[in-house]
Parts: sequence; C-alpha cells; structure tokens
Amino acid sequence: MKIYSTKQLLPAFCGRFNHSVVYLGGLLAVVLFPALLNAHQPGNSSLVLVLNADNTLSGEYHVADVDFESLNLLLEDRFLRSNRDNPTATFDFQTQGVRSLPFLQLLVDDQSVKFETGEPLRLTTDGNLHTLIPFTTEPLNGDKLQVKLLSFFQFDPQHQLVISLQKTGETDVGILTLDDPSWLGSLKNPGPWQQFLRFTQEGVWHIWIGIDHILFLIALLLPSVLRFEQRKWQPTSSFNEAFFNVLKVVTAFTLAHSITLTLAALDVVTLPSRFVESVIALSVVLAALNNIFPIVSHRVWTVAFGFGLIHGFGFANVLANLQLPTEILAIALFSFNVGVELGQIAIVAVFFPIIFFLRKKSFYQAIILRLGSVVIALIACGWIIDRVFNLKIMPF
Repeated sequence: MKIYSTKQLLPAFCGRFNHSVVYLGGLLAVVLFPALLNAHQPGNSSLVLVLNADNTLSGEYHVADVDFESLNLLLEDRFLRSNRDNPTATFDFQTQGVRSLPFLQLLVDDQSVKFETGEPLRLTTDGNLHTLIPFTTEPLNGDKLQVKLLSFFQFDPQHQLVISLQKTGETDVGILTLDDPSWLGSLKNPGPWQQFLRFTQEGVWHIWIGIDHILFLIALLLPSVLRFEQRKWQPTSSFNEAFFNVLKVVTAFTLAHSITLTLAALDVVTLPSRFVESVIALSVVLAALNNIFPIVSHRVWTVAFGFGLIHGFGFANVLANLQLPTEILAIALFSFNVGVELGQIAIVAVFFPIIFFLRKKSFYQAIILRLGSVVIALIACGWIIDRVFNLKIMPF
C-alpha cells in the first residue's frame, strides 16, 4: 500500500477550499497525524472458555500487564472507599483483586455459575507481556451461557473483552464493550444458518450503534435531494433524480467498505484501530464541510467511495477482534456485511423520504443542510480529540 505524506494529501483535497477551510484542514492534520504515531491502542483482553466432556468450563482470562495493574489499583481504591469507616480493613489481592475476577459473571440458563481461579501466570505473546488467570467452573446444567462484566469499563471505557467459547468442532465468539457488556452463547453447537443469523444481527447492530457511520451517511444524504447549479444548491426536480443520487451514494459506500472489510478481515491489509477510528471521525468532518463549501457537488458518490474504504476498516475491526476460526470466517464475513447493509438500508428508508419532502421548504438549506452539517462537523471534531488523545469528552 502506497503511503502519501501530509504535504501531498492536503493540497490535493483542499485545493479548492477557501482559506478558512484550508486552515481548519491543516490544523486537524497537525493535531491528528503526529499524535497517531504514538497513540496507545484501546485496551484489549480476552476470555477463552473450553467446554469439557464433563460439562465443566475451563477458562483463561488474558489481560495486558498495564491493564492488569490499572484494574488492580481501581479495585483497591473502590475497596478502601467502601471501607472508609473501617481503618483496619486491608485490600487482599487474592480475594478482592483481579486475581479473583470479581467483575466477571457467568450464568447458565439465568443461573449463576460458581468458578474457582488458579495461580496467575505471566506470559509473553508477540513480545508483549500479559497475565493469564486460569479458572474452572462447576458442572453446567443447561444450554444458554451468558457472560457479563460488572462495573468493568469504568477503568477504561474503550476497553474490549474478546470471548471465545470452544466446543467440540465449533467455536462461538463475541466481544464485550462499554455499550454491550453482556454476551449470550450456546453450549450446543450452532449450525450454519444460526451462524448466518448471528453475524447478520451483529452487522445490523454495529451500524445502528455506530453513530459516526450514521452521521457520515446522513452528511452524504443531505445534499442528495439537491443539485448544485449557478454556485448554489437547488431542489431536485423529481423523485427519480433524488432517488438515483441516493442509490449511487449507498452503492459506492457499500462497495468500498465491502472491499476493505474483506481485505482487513483476511489480514491482507491491516491498519491500527486508533488510526482508523480517528480518520473515520475526520471523514465525517470533511463530508459535512463539503455540504457548506461544496467541492464535490456533482459526484458525491466519489466521496462515499473514498471514505467508505476507511469505514470498511472500522467494520473489519469488529471481526478482527473476534479472532474468528478459519472454518467460520467466510460465512461471518458475508453475513456481517449483509447485516451492515440491512441496517444501512433501514436508515436510508426512514431518512430519505423526510428530506425529499422537505427539500423545497425555505428552511431546508439554511437549517437542515447547513446548520445540520455544522452540528455534525462539531460532533465529529469532538470524536477526533477523543480518539487521538484517548479521552472521553464525548458522551457517545
């Protein structure tokens, strides 16, 4: 993959912007790219569960040393705060620390499962130190396994816990985040149809909770019911014209993110997740600014395609974090992409009729198009700051 310098990228994209937009783009580049070079990746830990012949689970919780120490400090602080009226209380690593996995809850058919942890082990994987905490459960009696994290993400809101449930000839995978701290798996082996439905649902859910993807799509749809003539926006004359504008945008975005989703999921091309998420936020800013200072006014689908390539890497990070086994990767890729498209179509089906009906109203361009684009750009600027500097100033 050819890498272009900032000096090459900015003139190519910003050449026709007025001075204020060039200044903003340059400022974003100065802030964004140097910081990304040294950016700390969002924390990741993993939970490996193996279903044994006697219906017990053997578990391994893997966590990076830096997160292991941080979480221990958080648990100790909570313990001391809750026992502030008892000055003799002391924090015990064995019973209150990470070693005991107090934040992990396992349930089978809604019944809590008891487990016992073993001695933590320090391991090195790809040159990185991490801690492994083994544990075993009592025999399980049921079909549905639920994994919950309790008050876990307060120490790192961007942390992700990857789950792998290994059964005879099958592997279930999942991922827990601040927005979705519970995962439901089956102790029975799922068939191909169940896997297809599951990953389709994952794709739909991912696009619906991905506010950055939604705002990027909305920023591209806002001018789809207009045409740029005589240096200003004019309402489209017919439904067909507006509909084909939307169709070209959605098709280009779909094609682009499908390409990079596949390449990244197959490890053909990979990019750091913090870089990808930050550039996705930048793409939202630029798409919104294009509505105010139209550079690309007649071929908006090219913007959808270009930035759609980056959004595809964002979708791929979800599958990459799941560490899917080879035997289910193909069906996961296909069904996840189907889910993303279904979720996207649902958004377009609701949003497009509304803006088409309002396109000729006097307030559409001033309030919905321009002011709406300003709001979208400001939200995305907040995301850039969050993602580059690993902050949490944005509530979503």
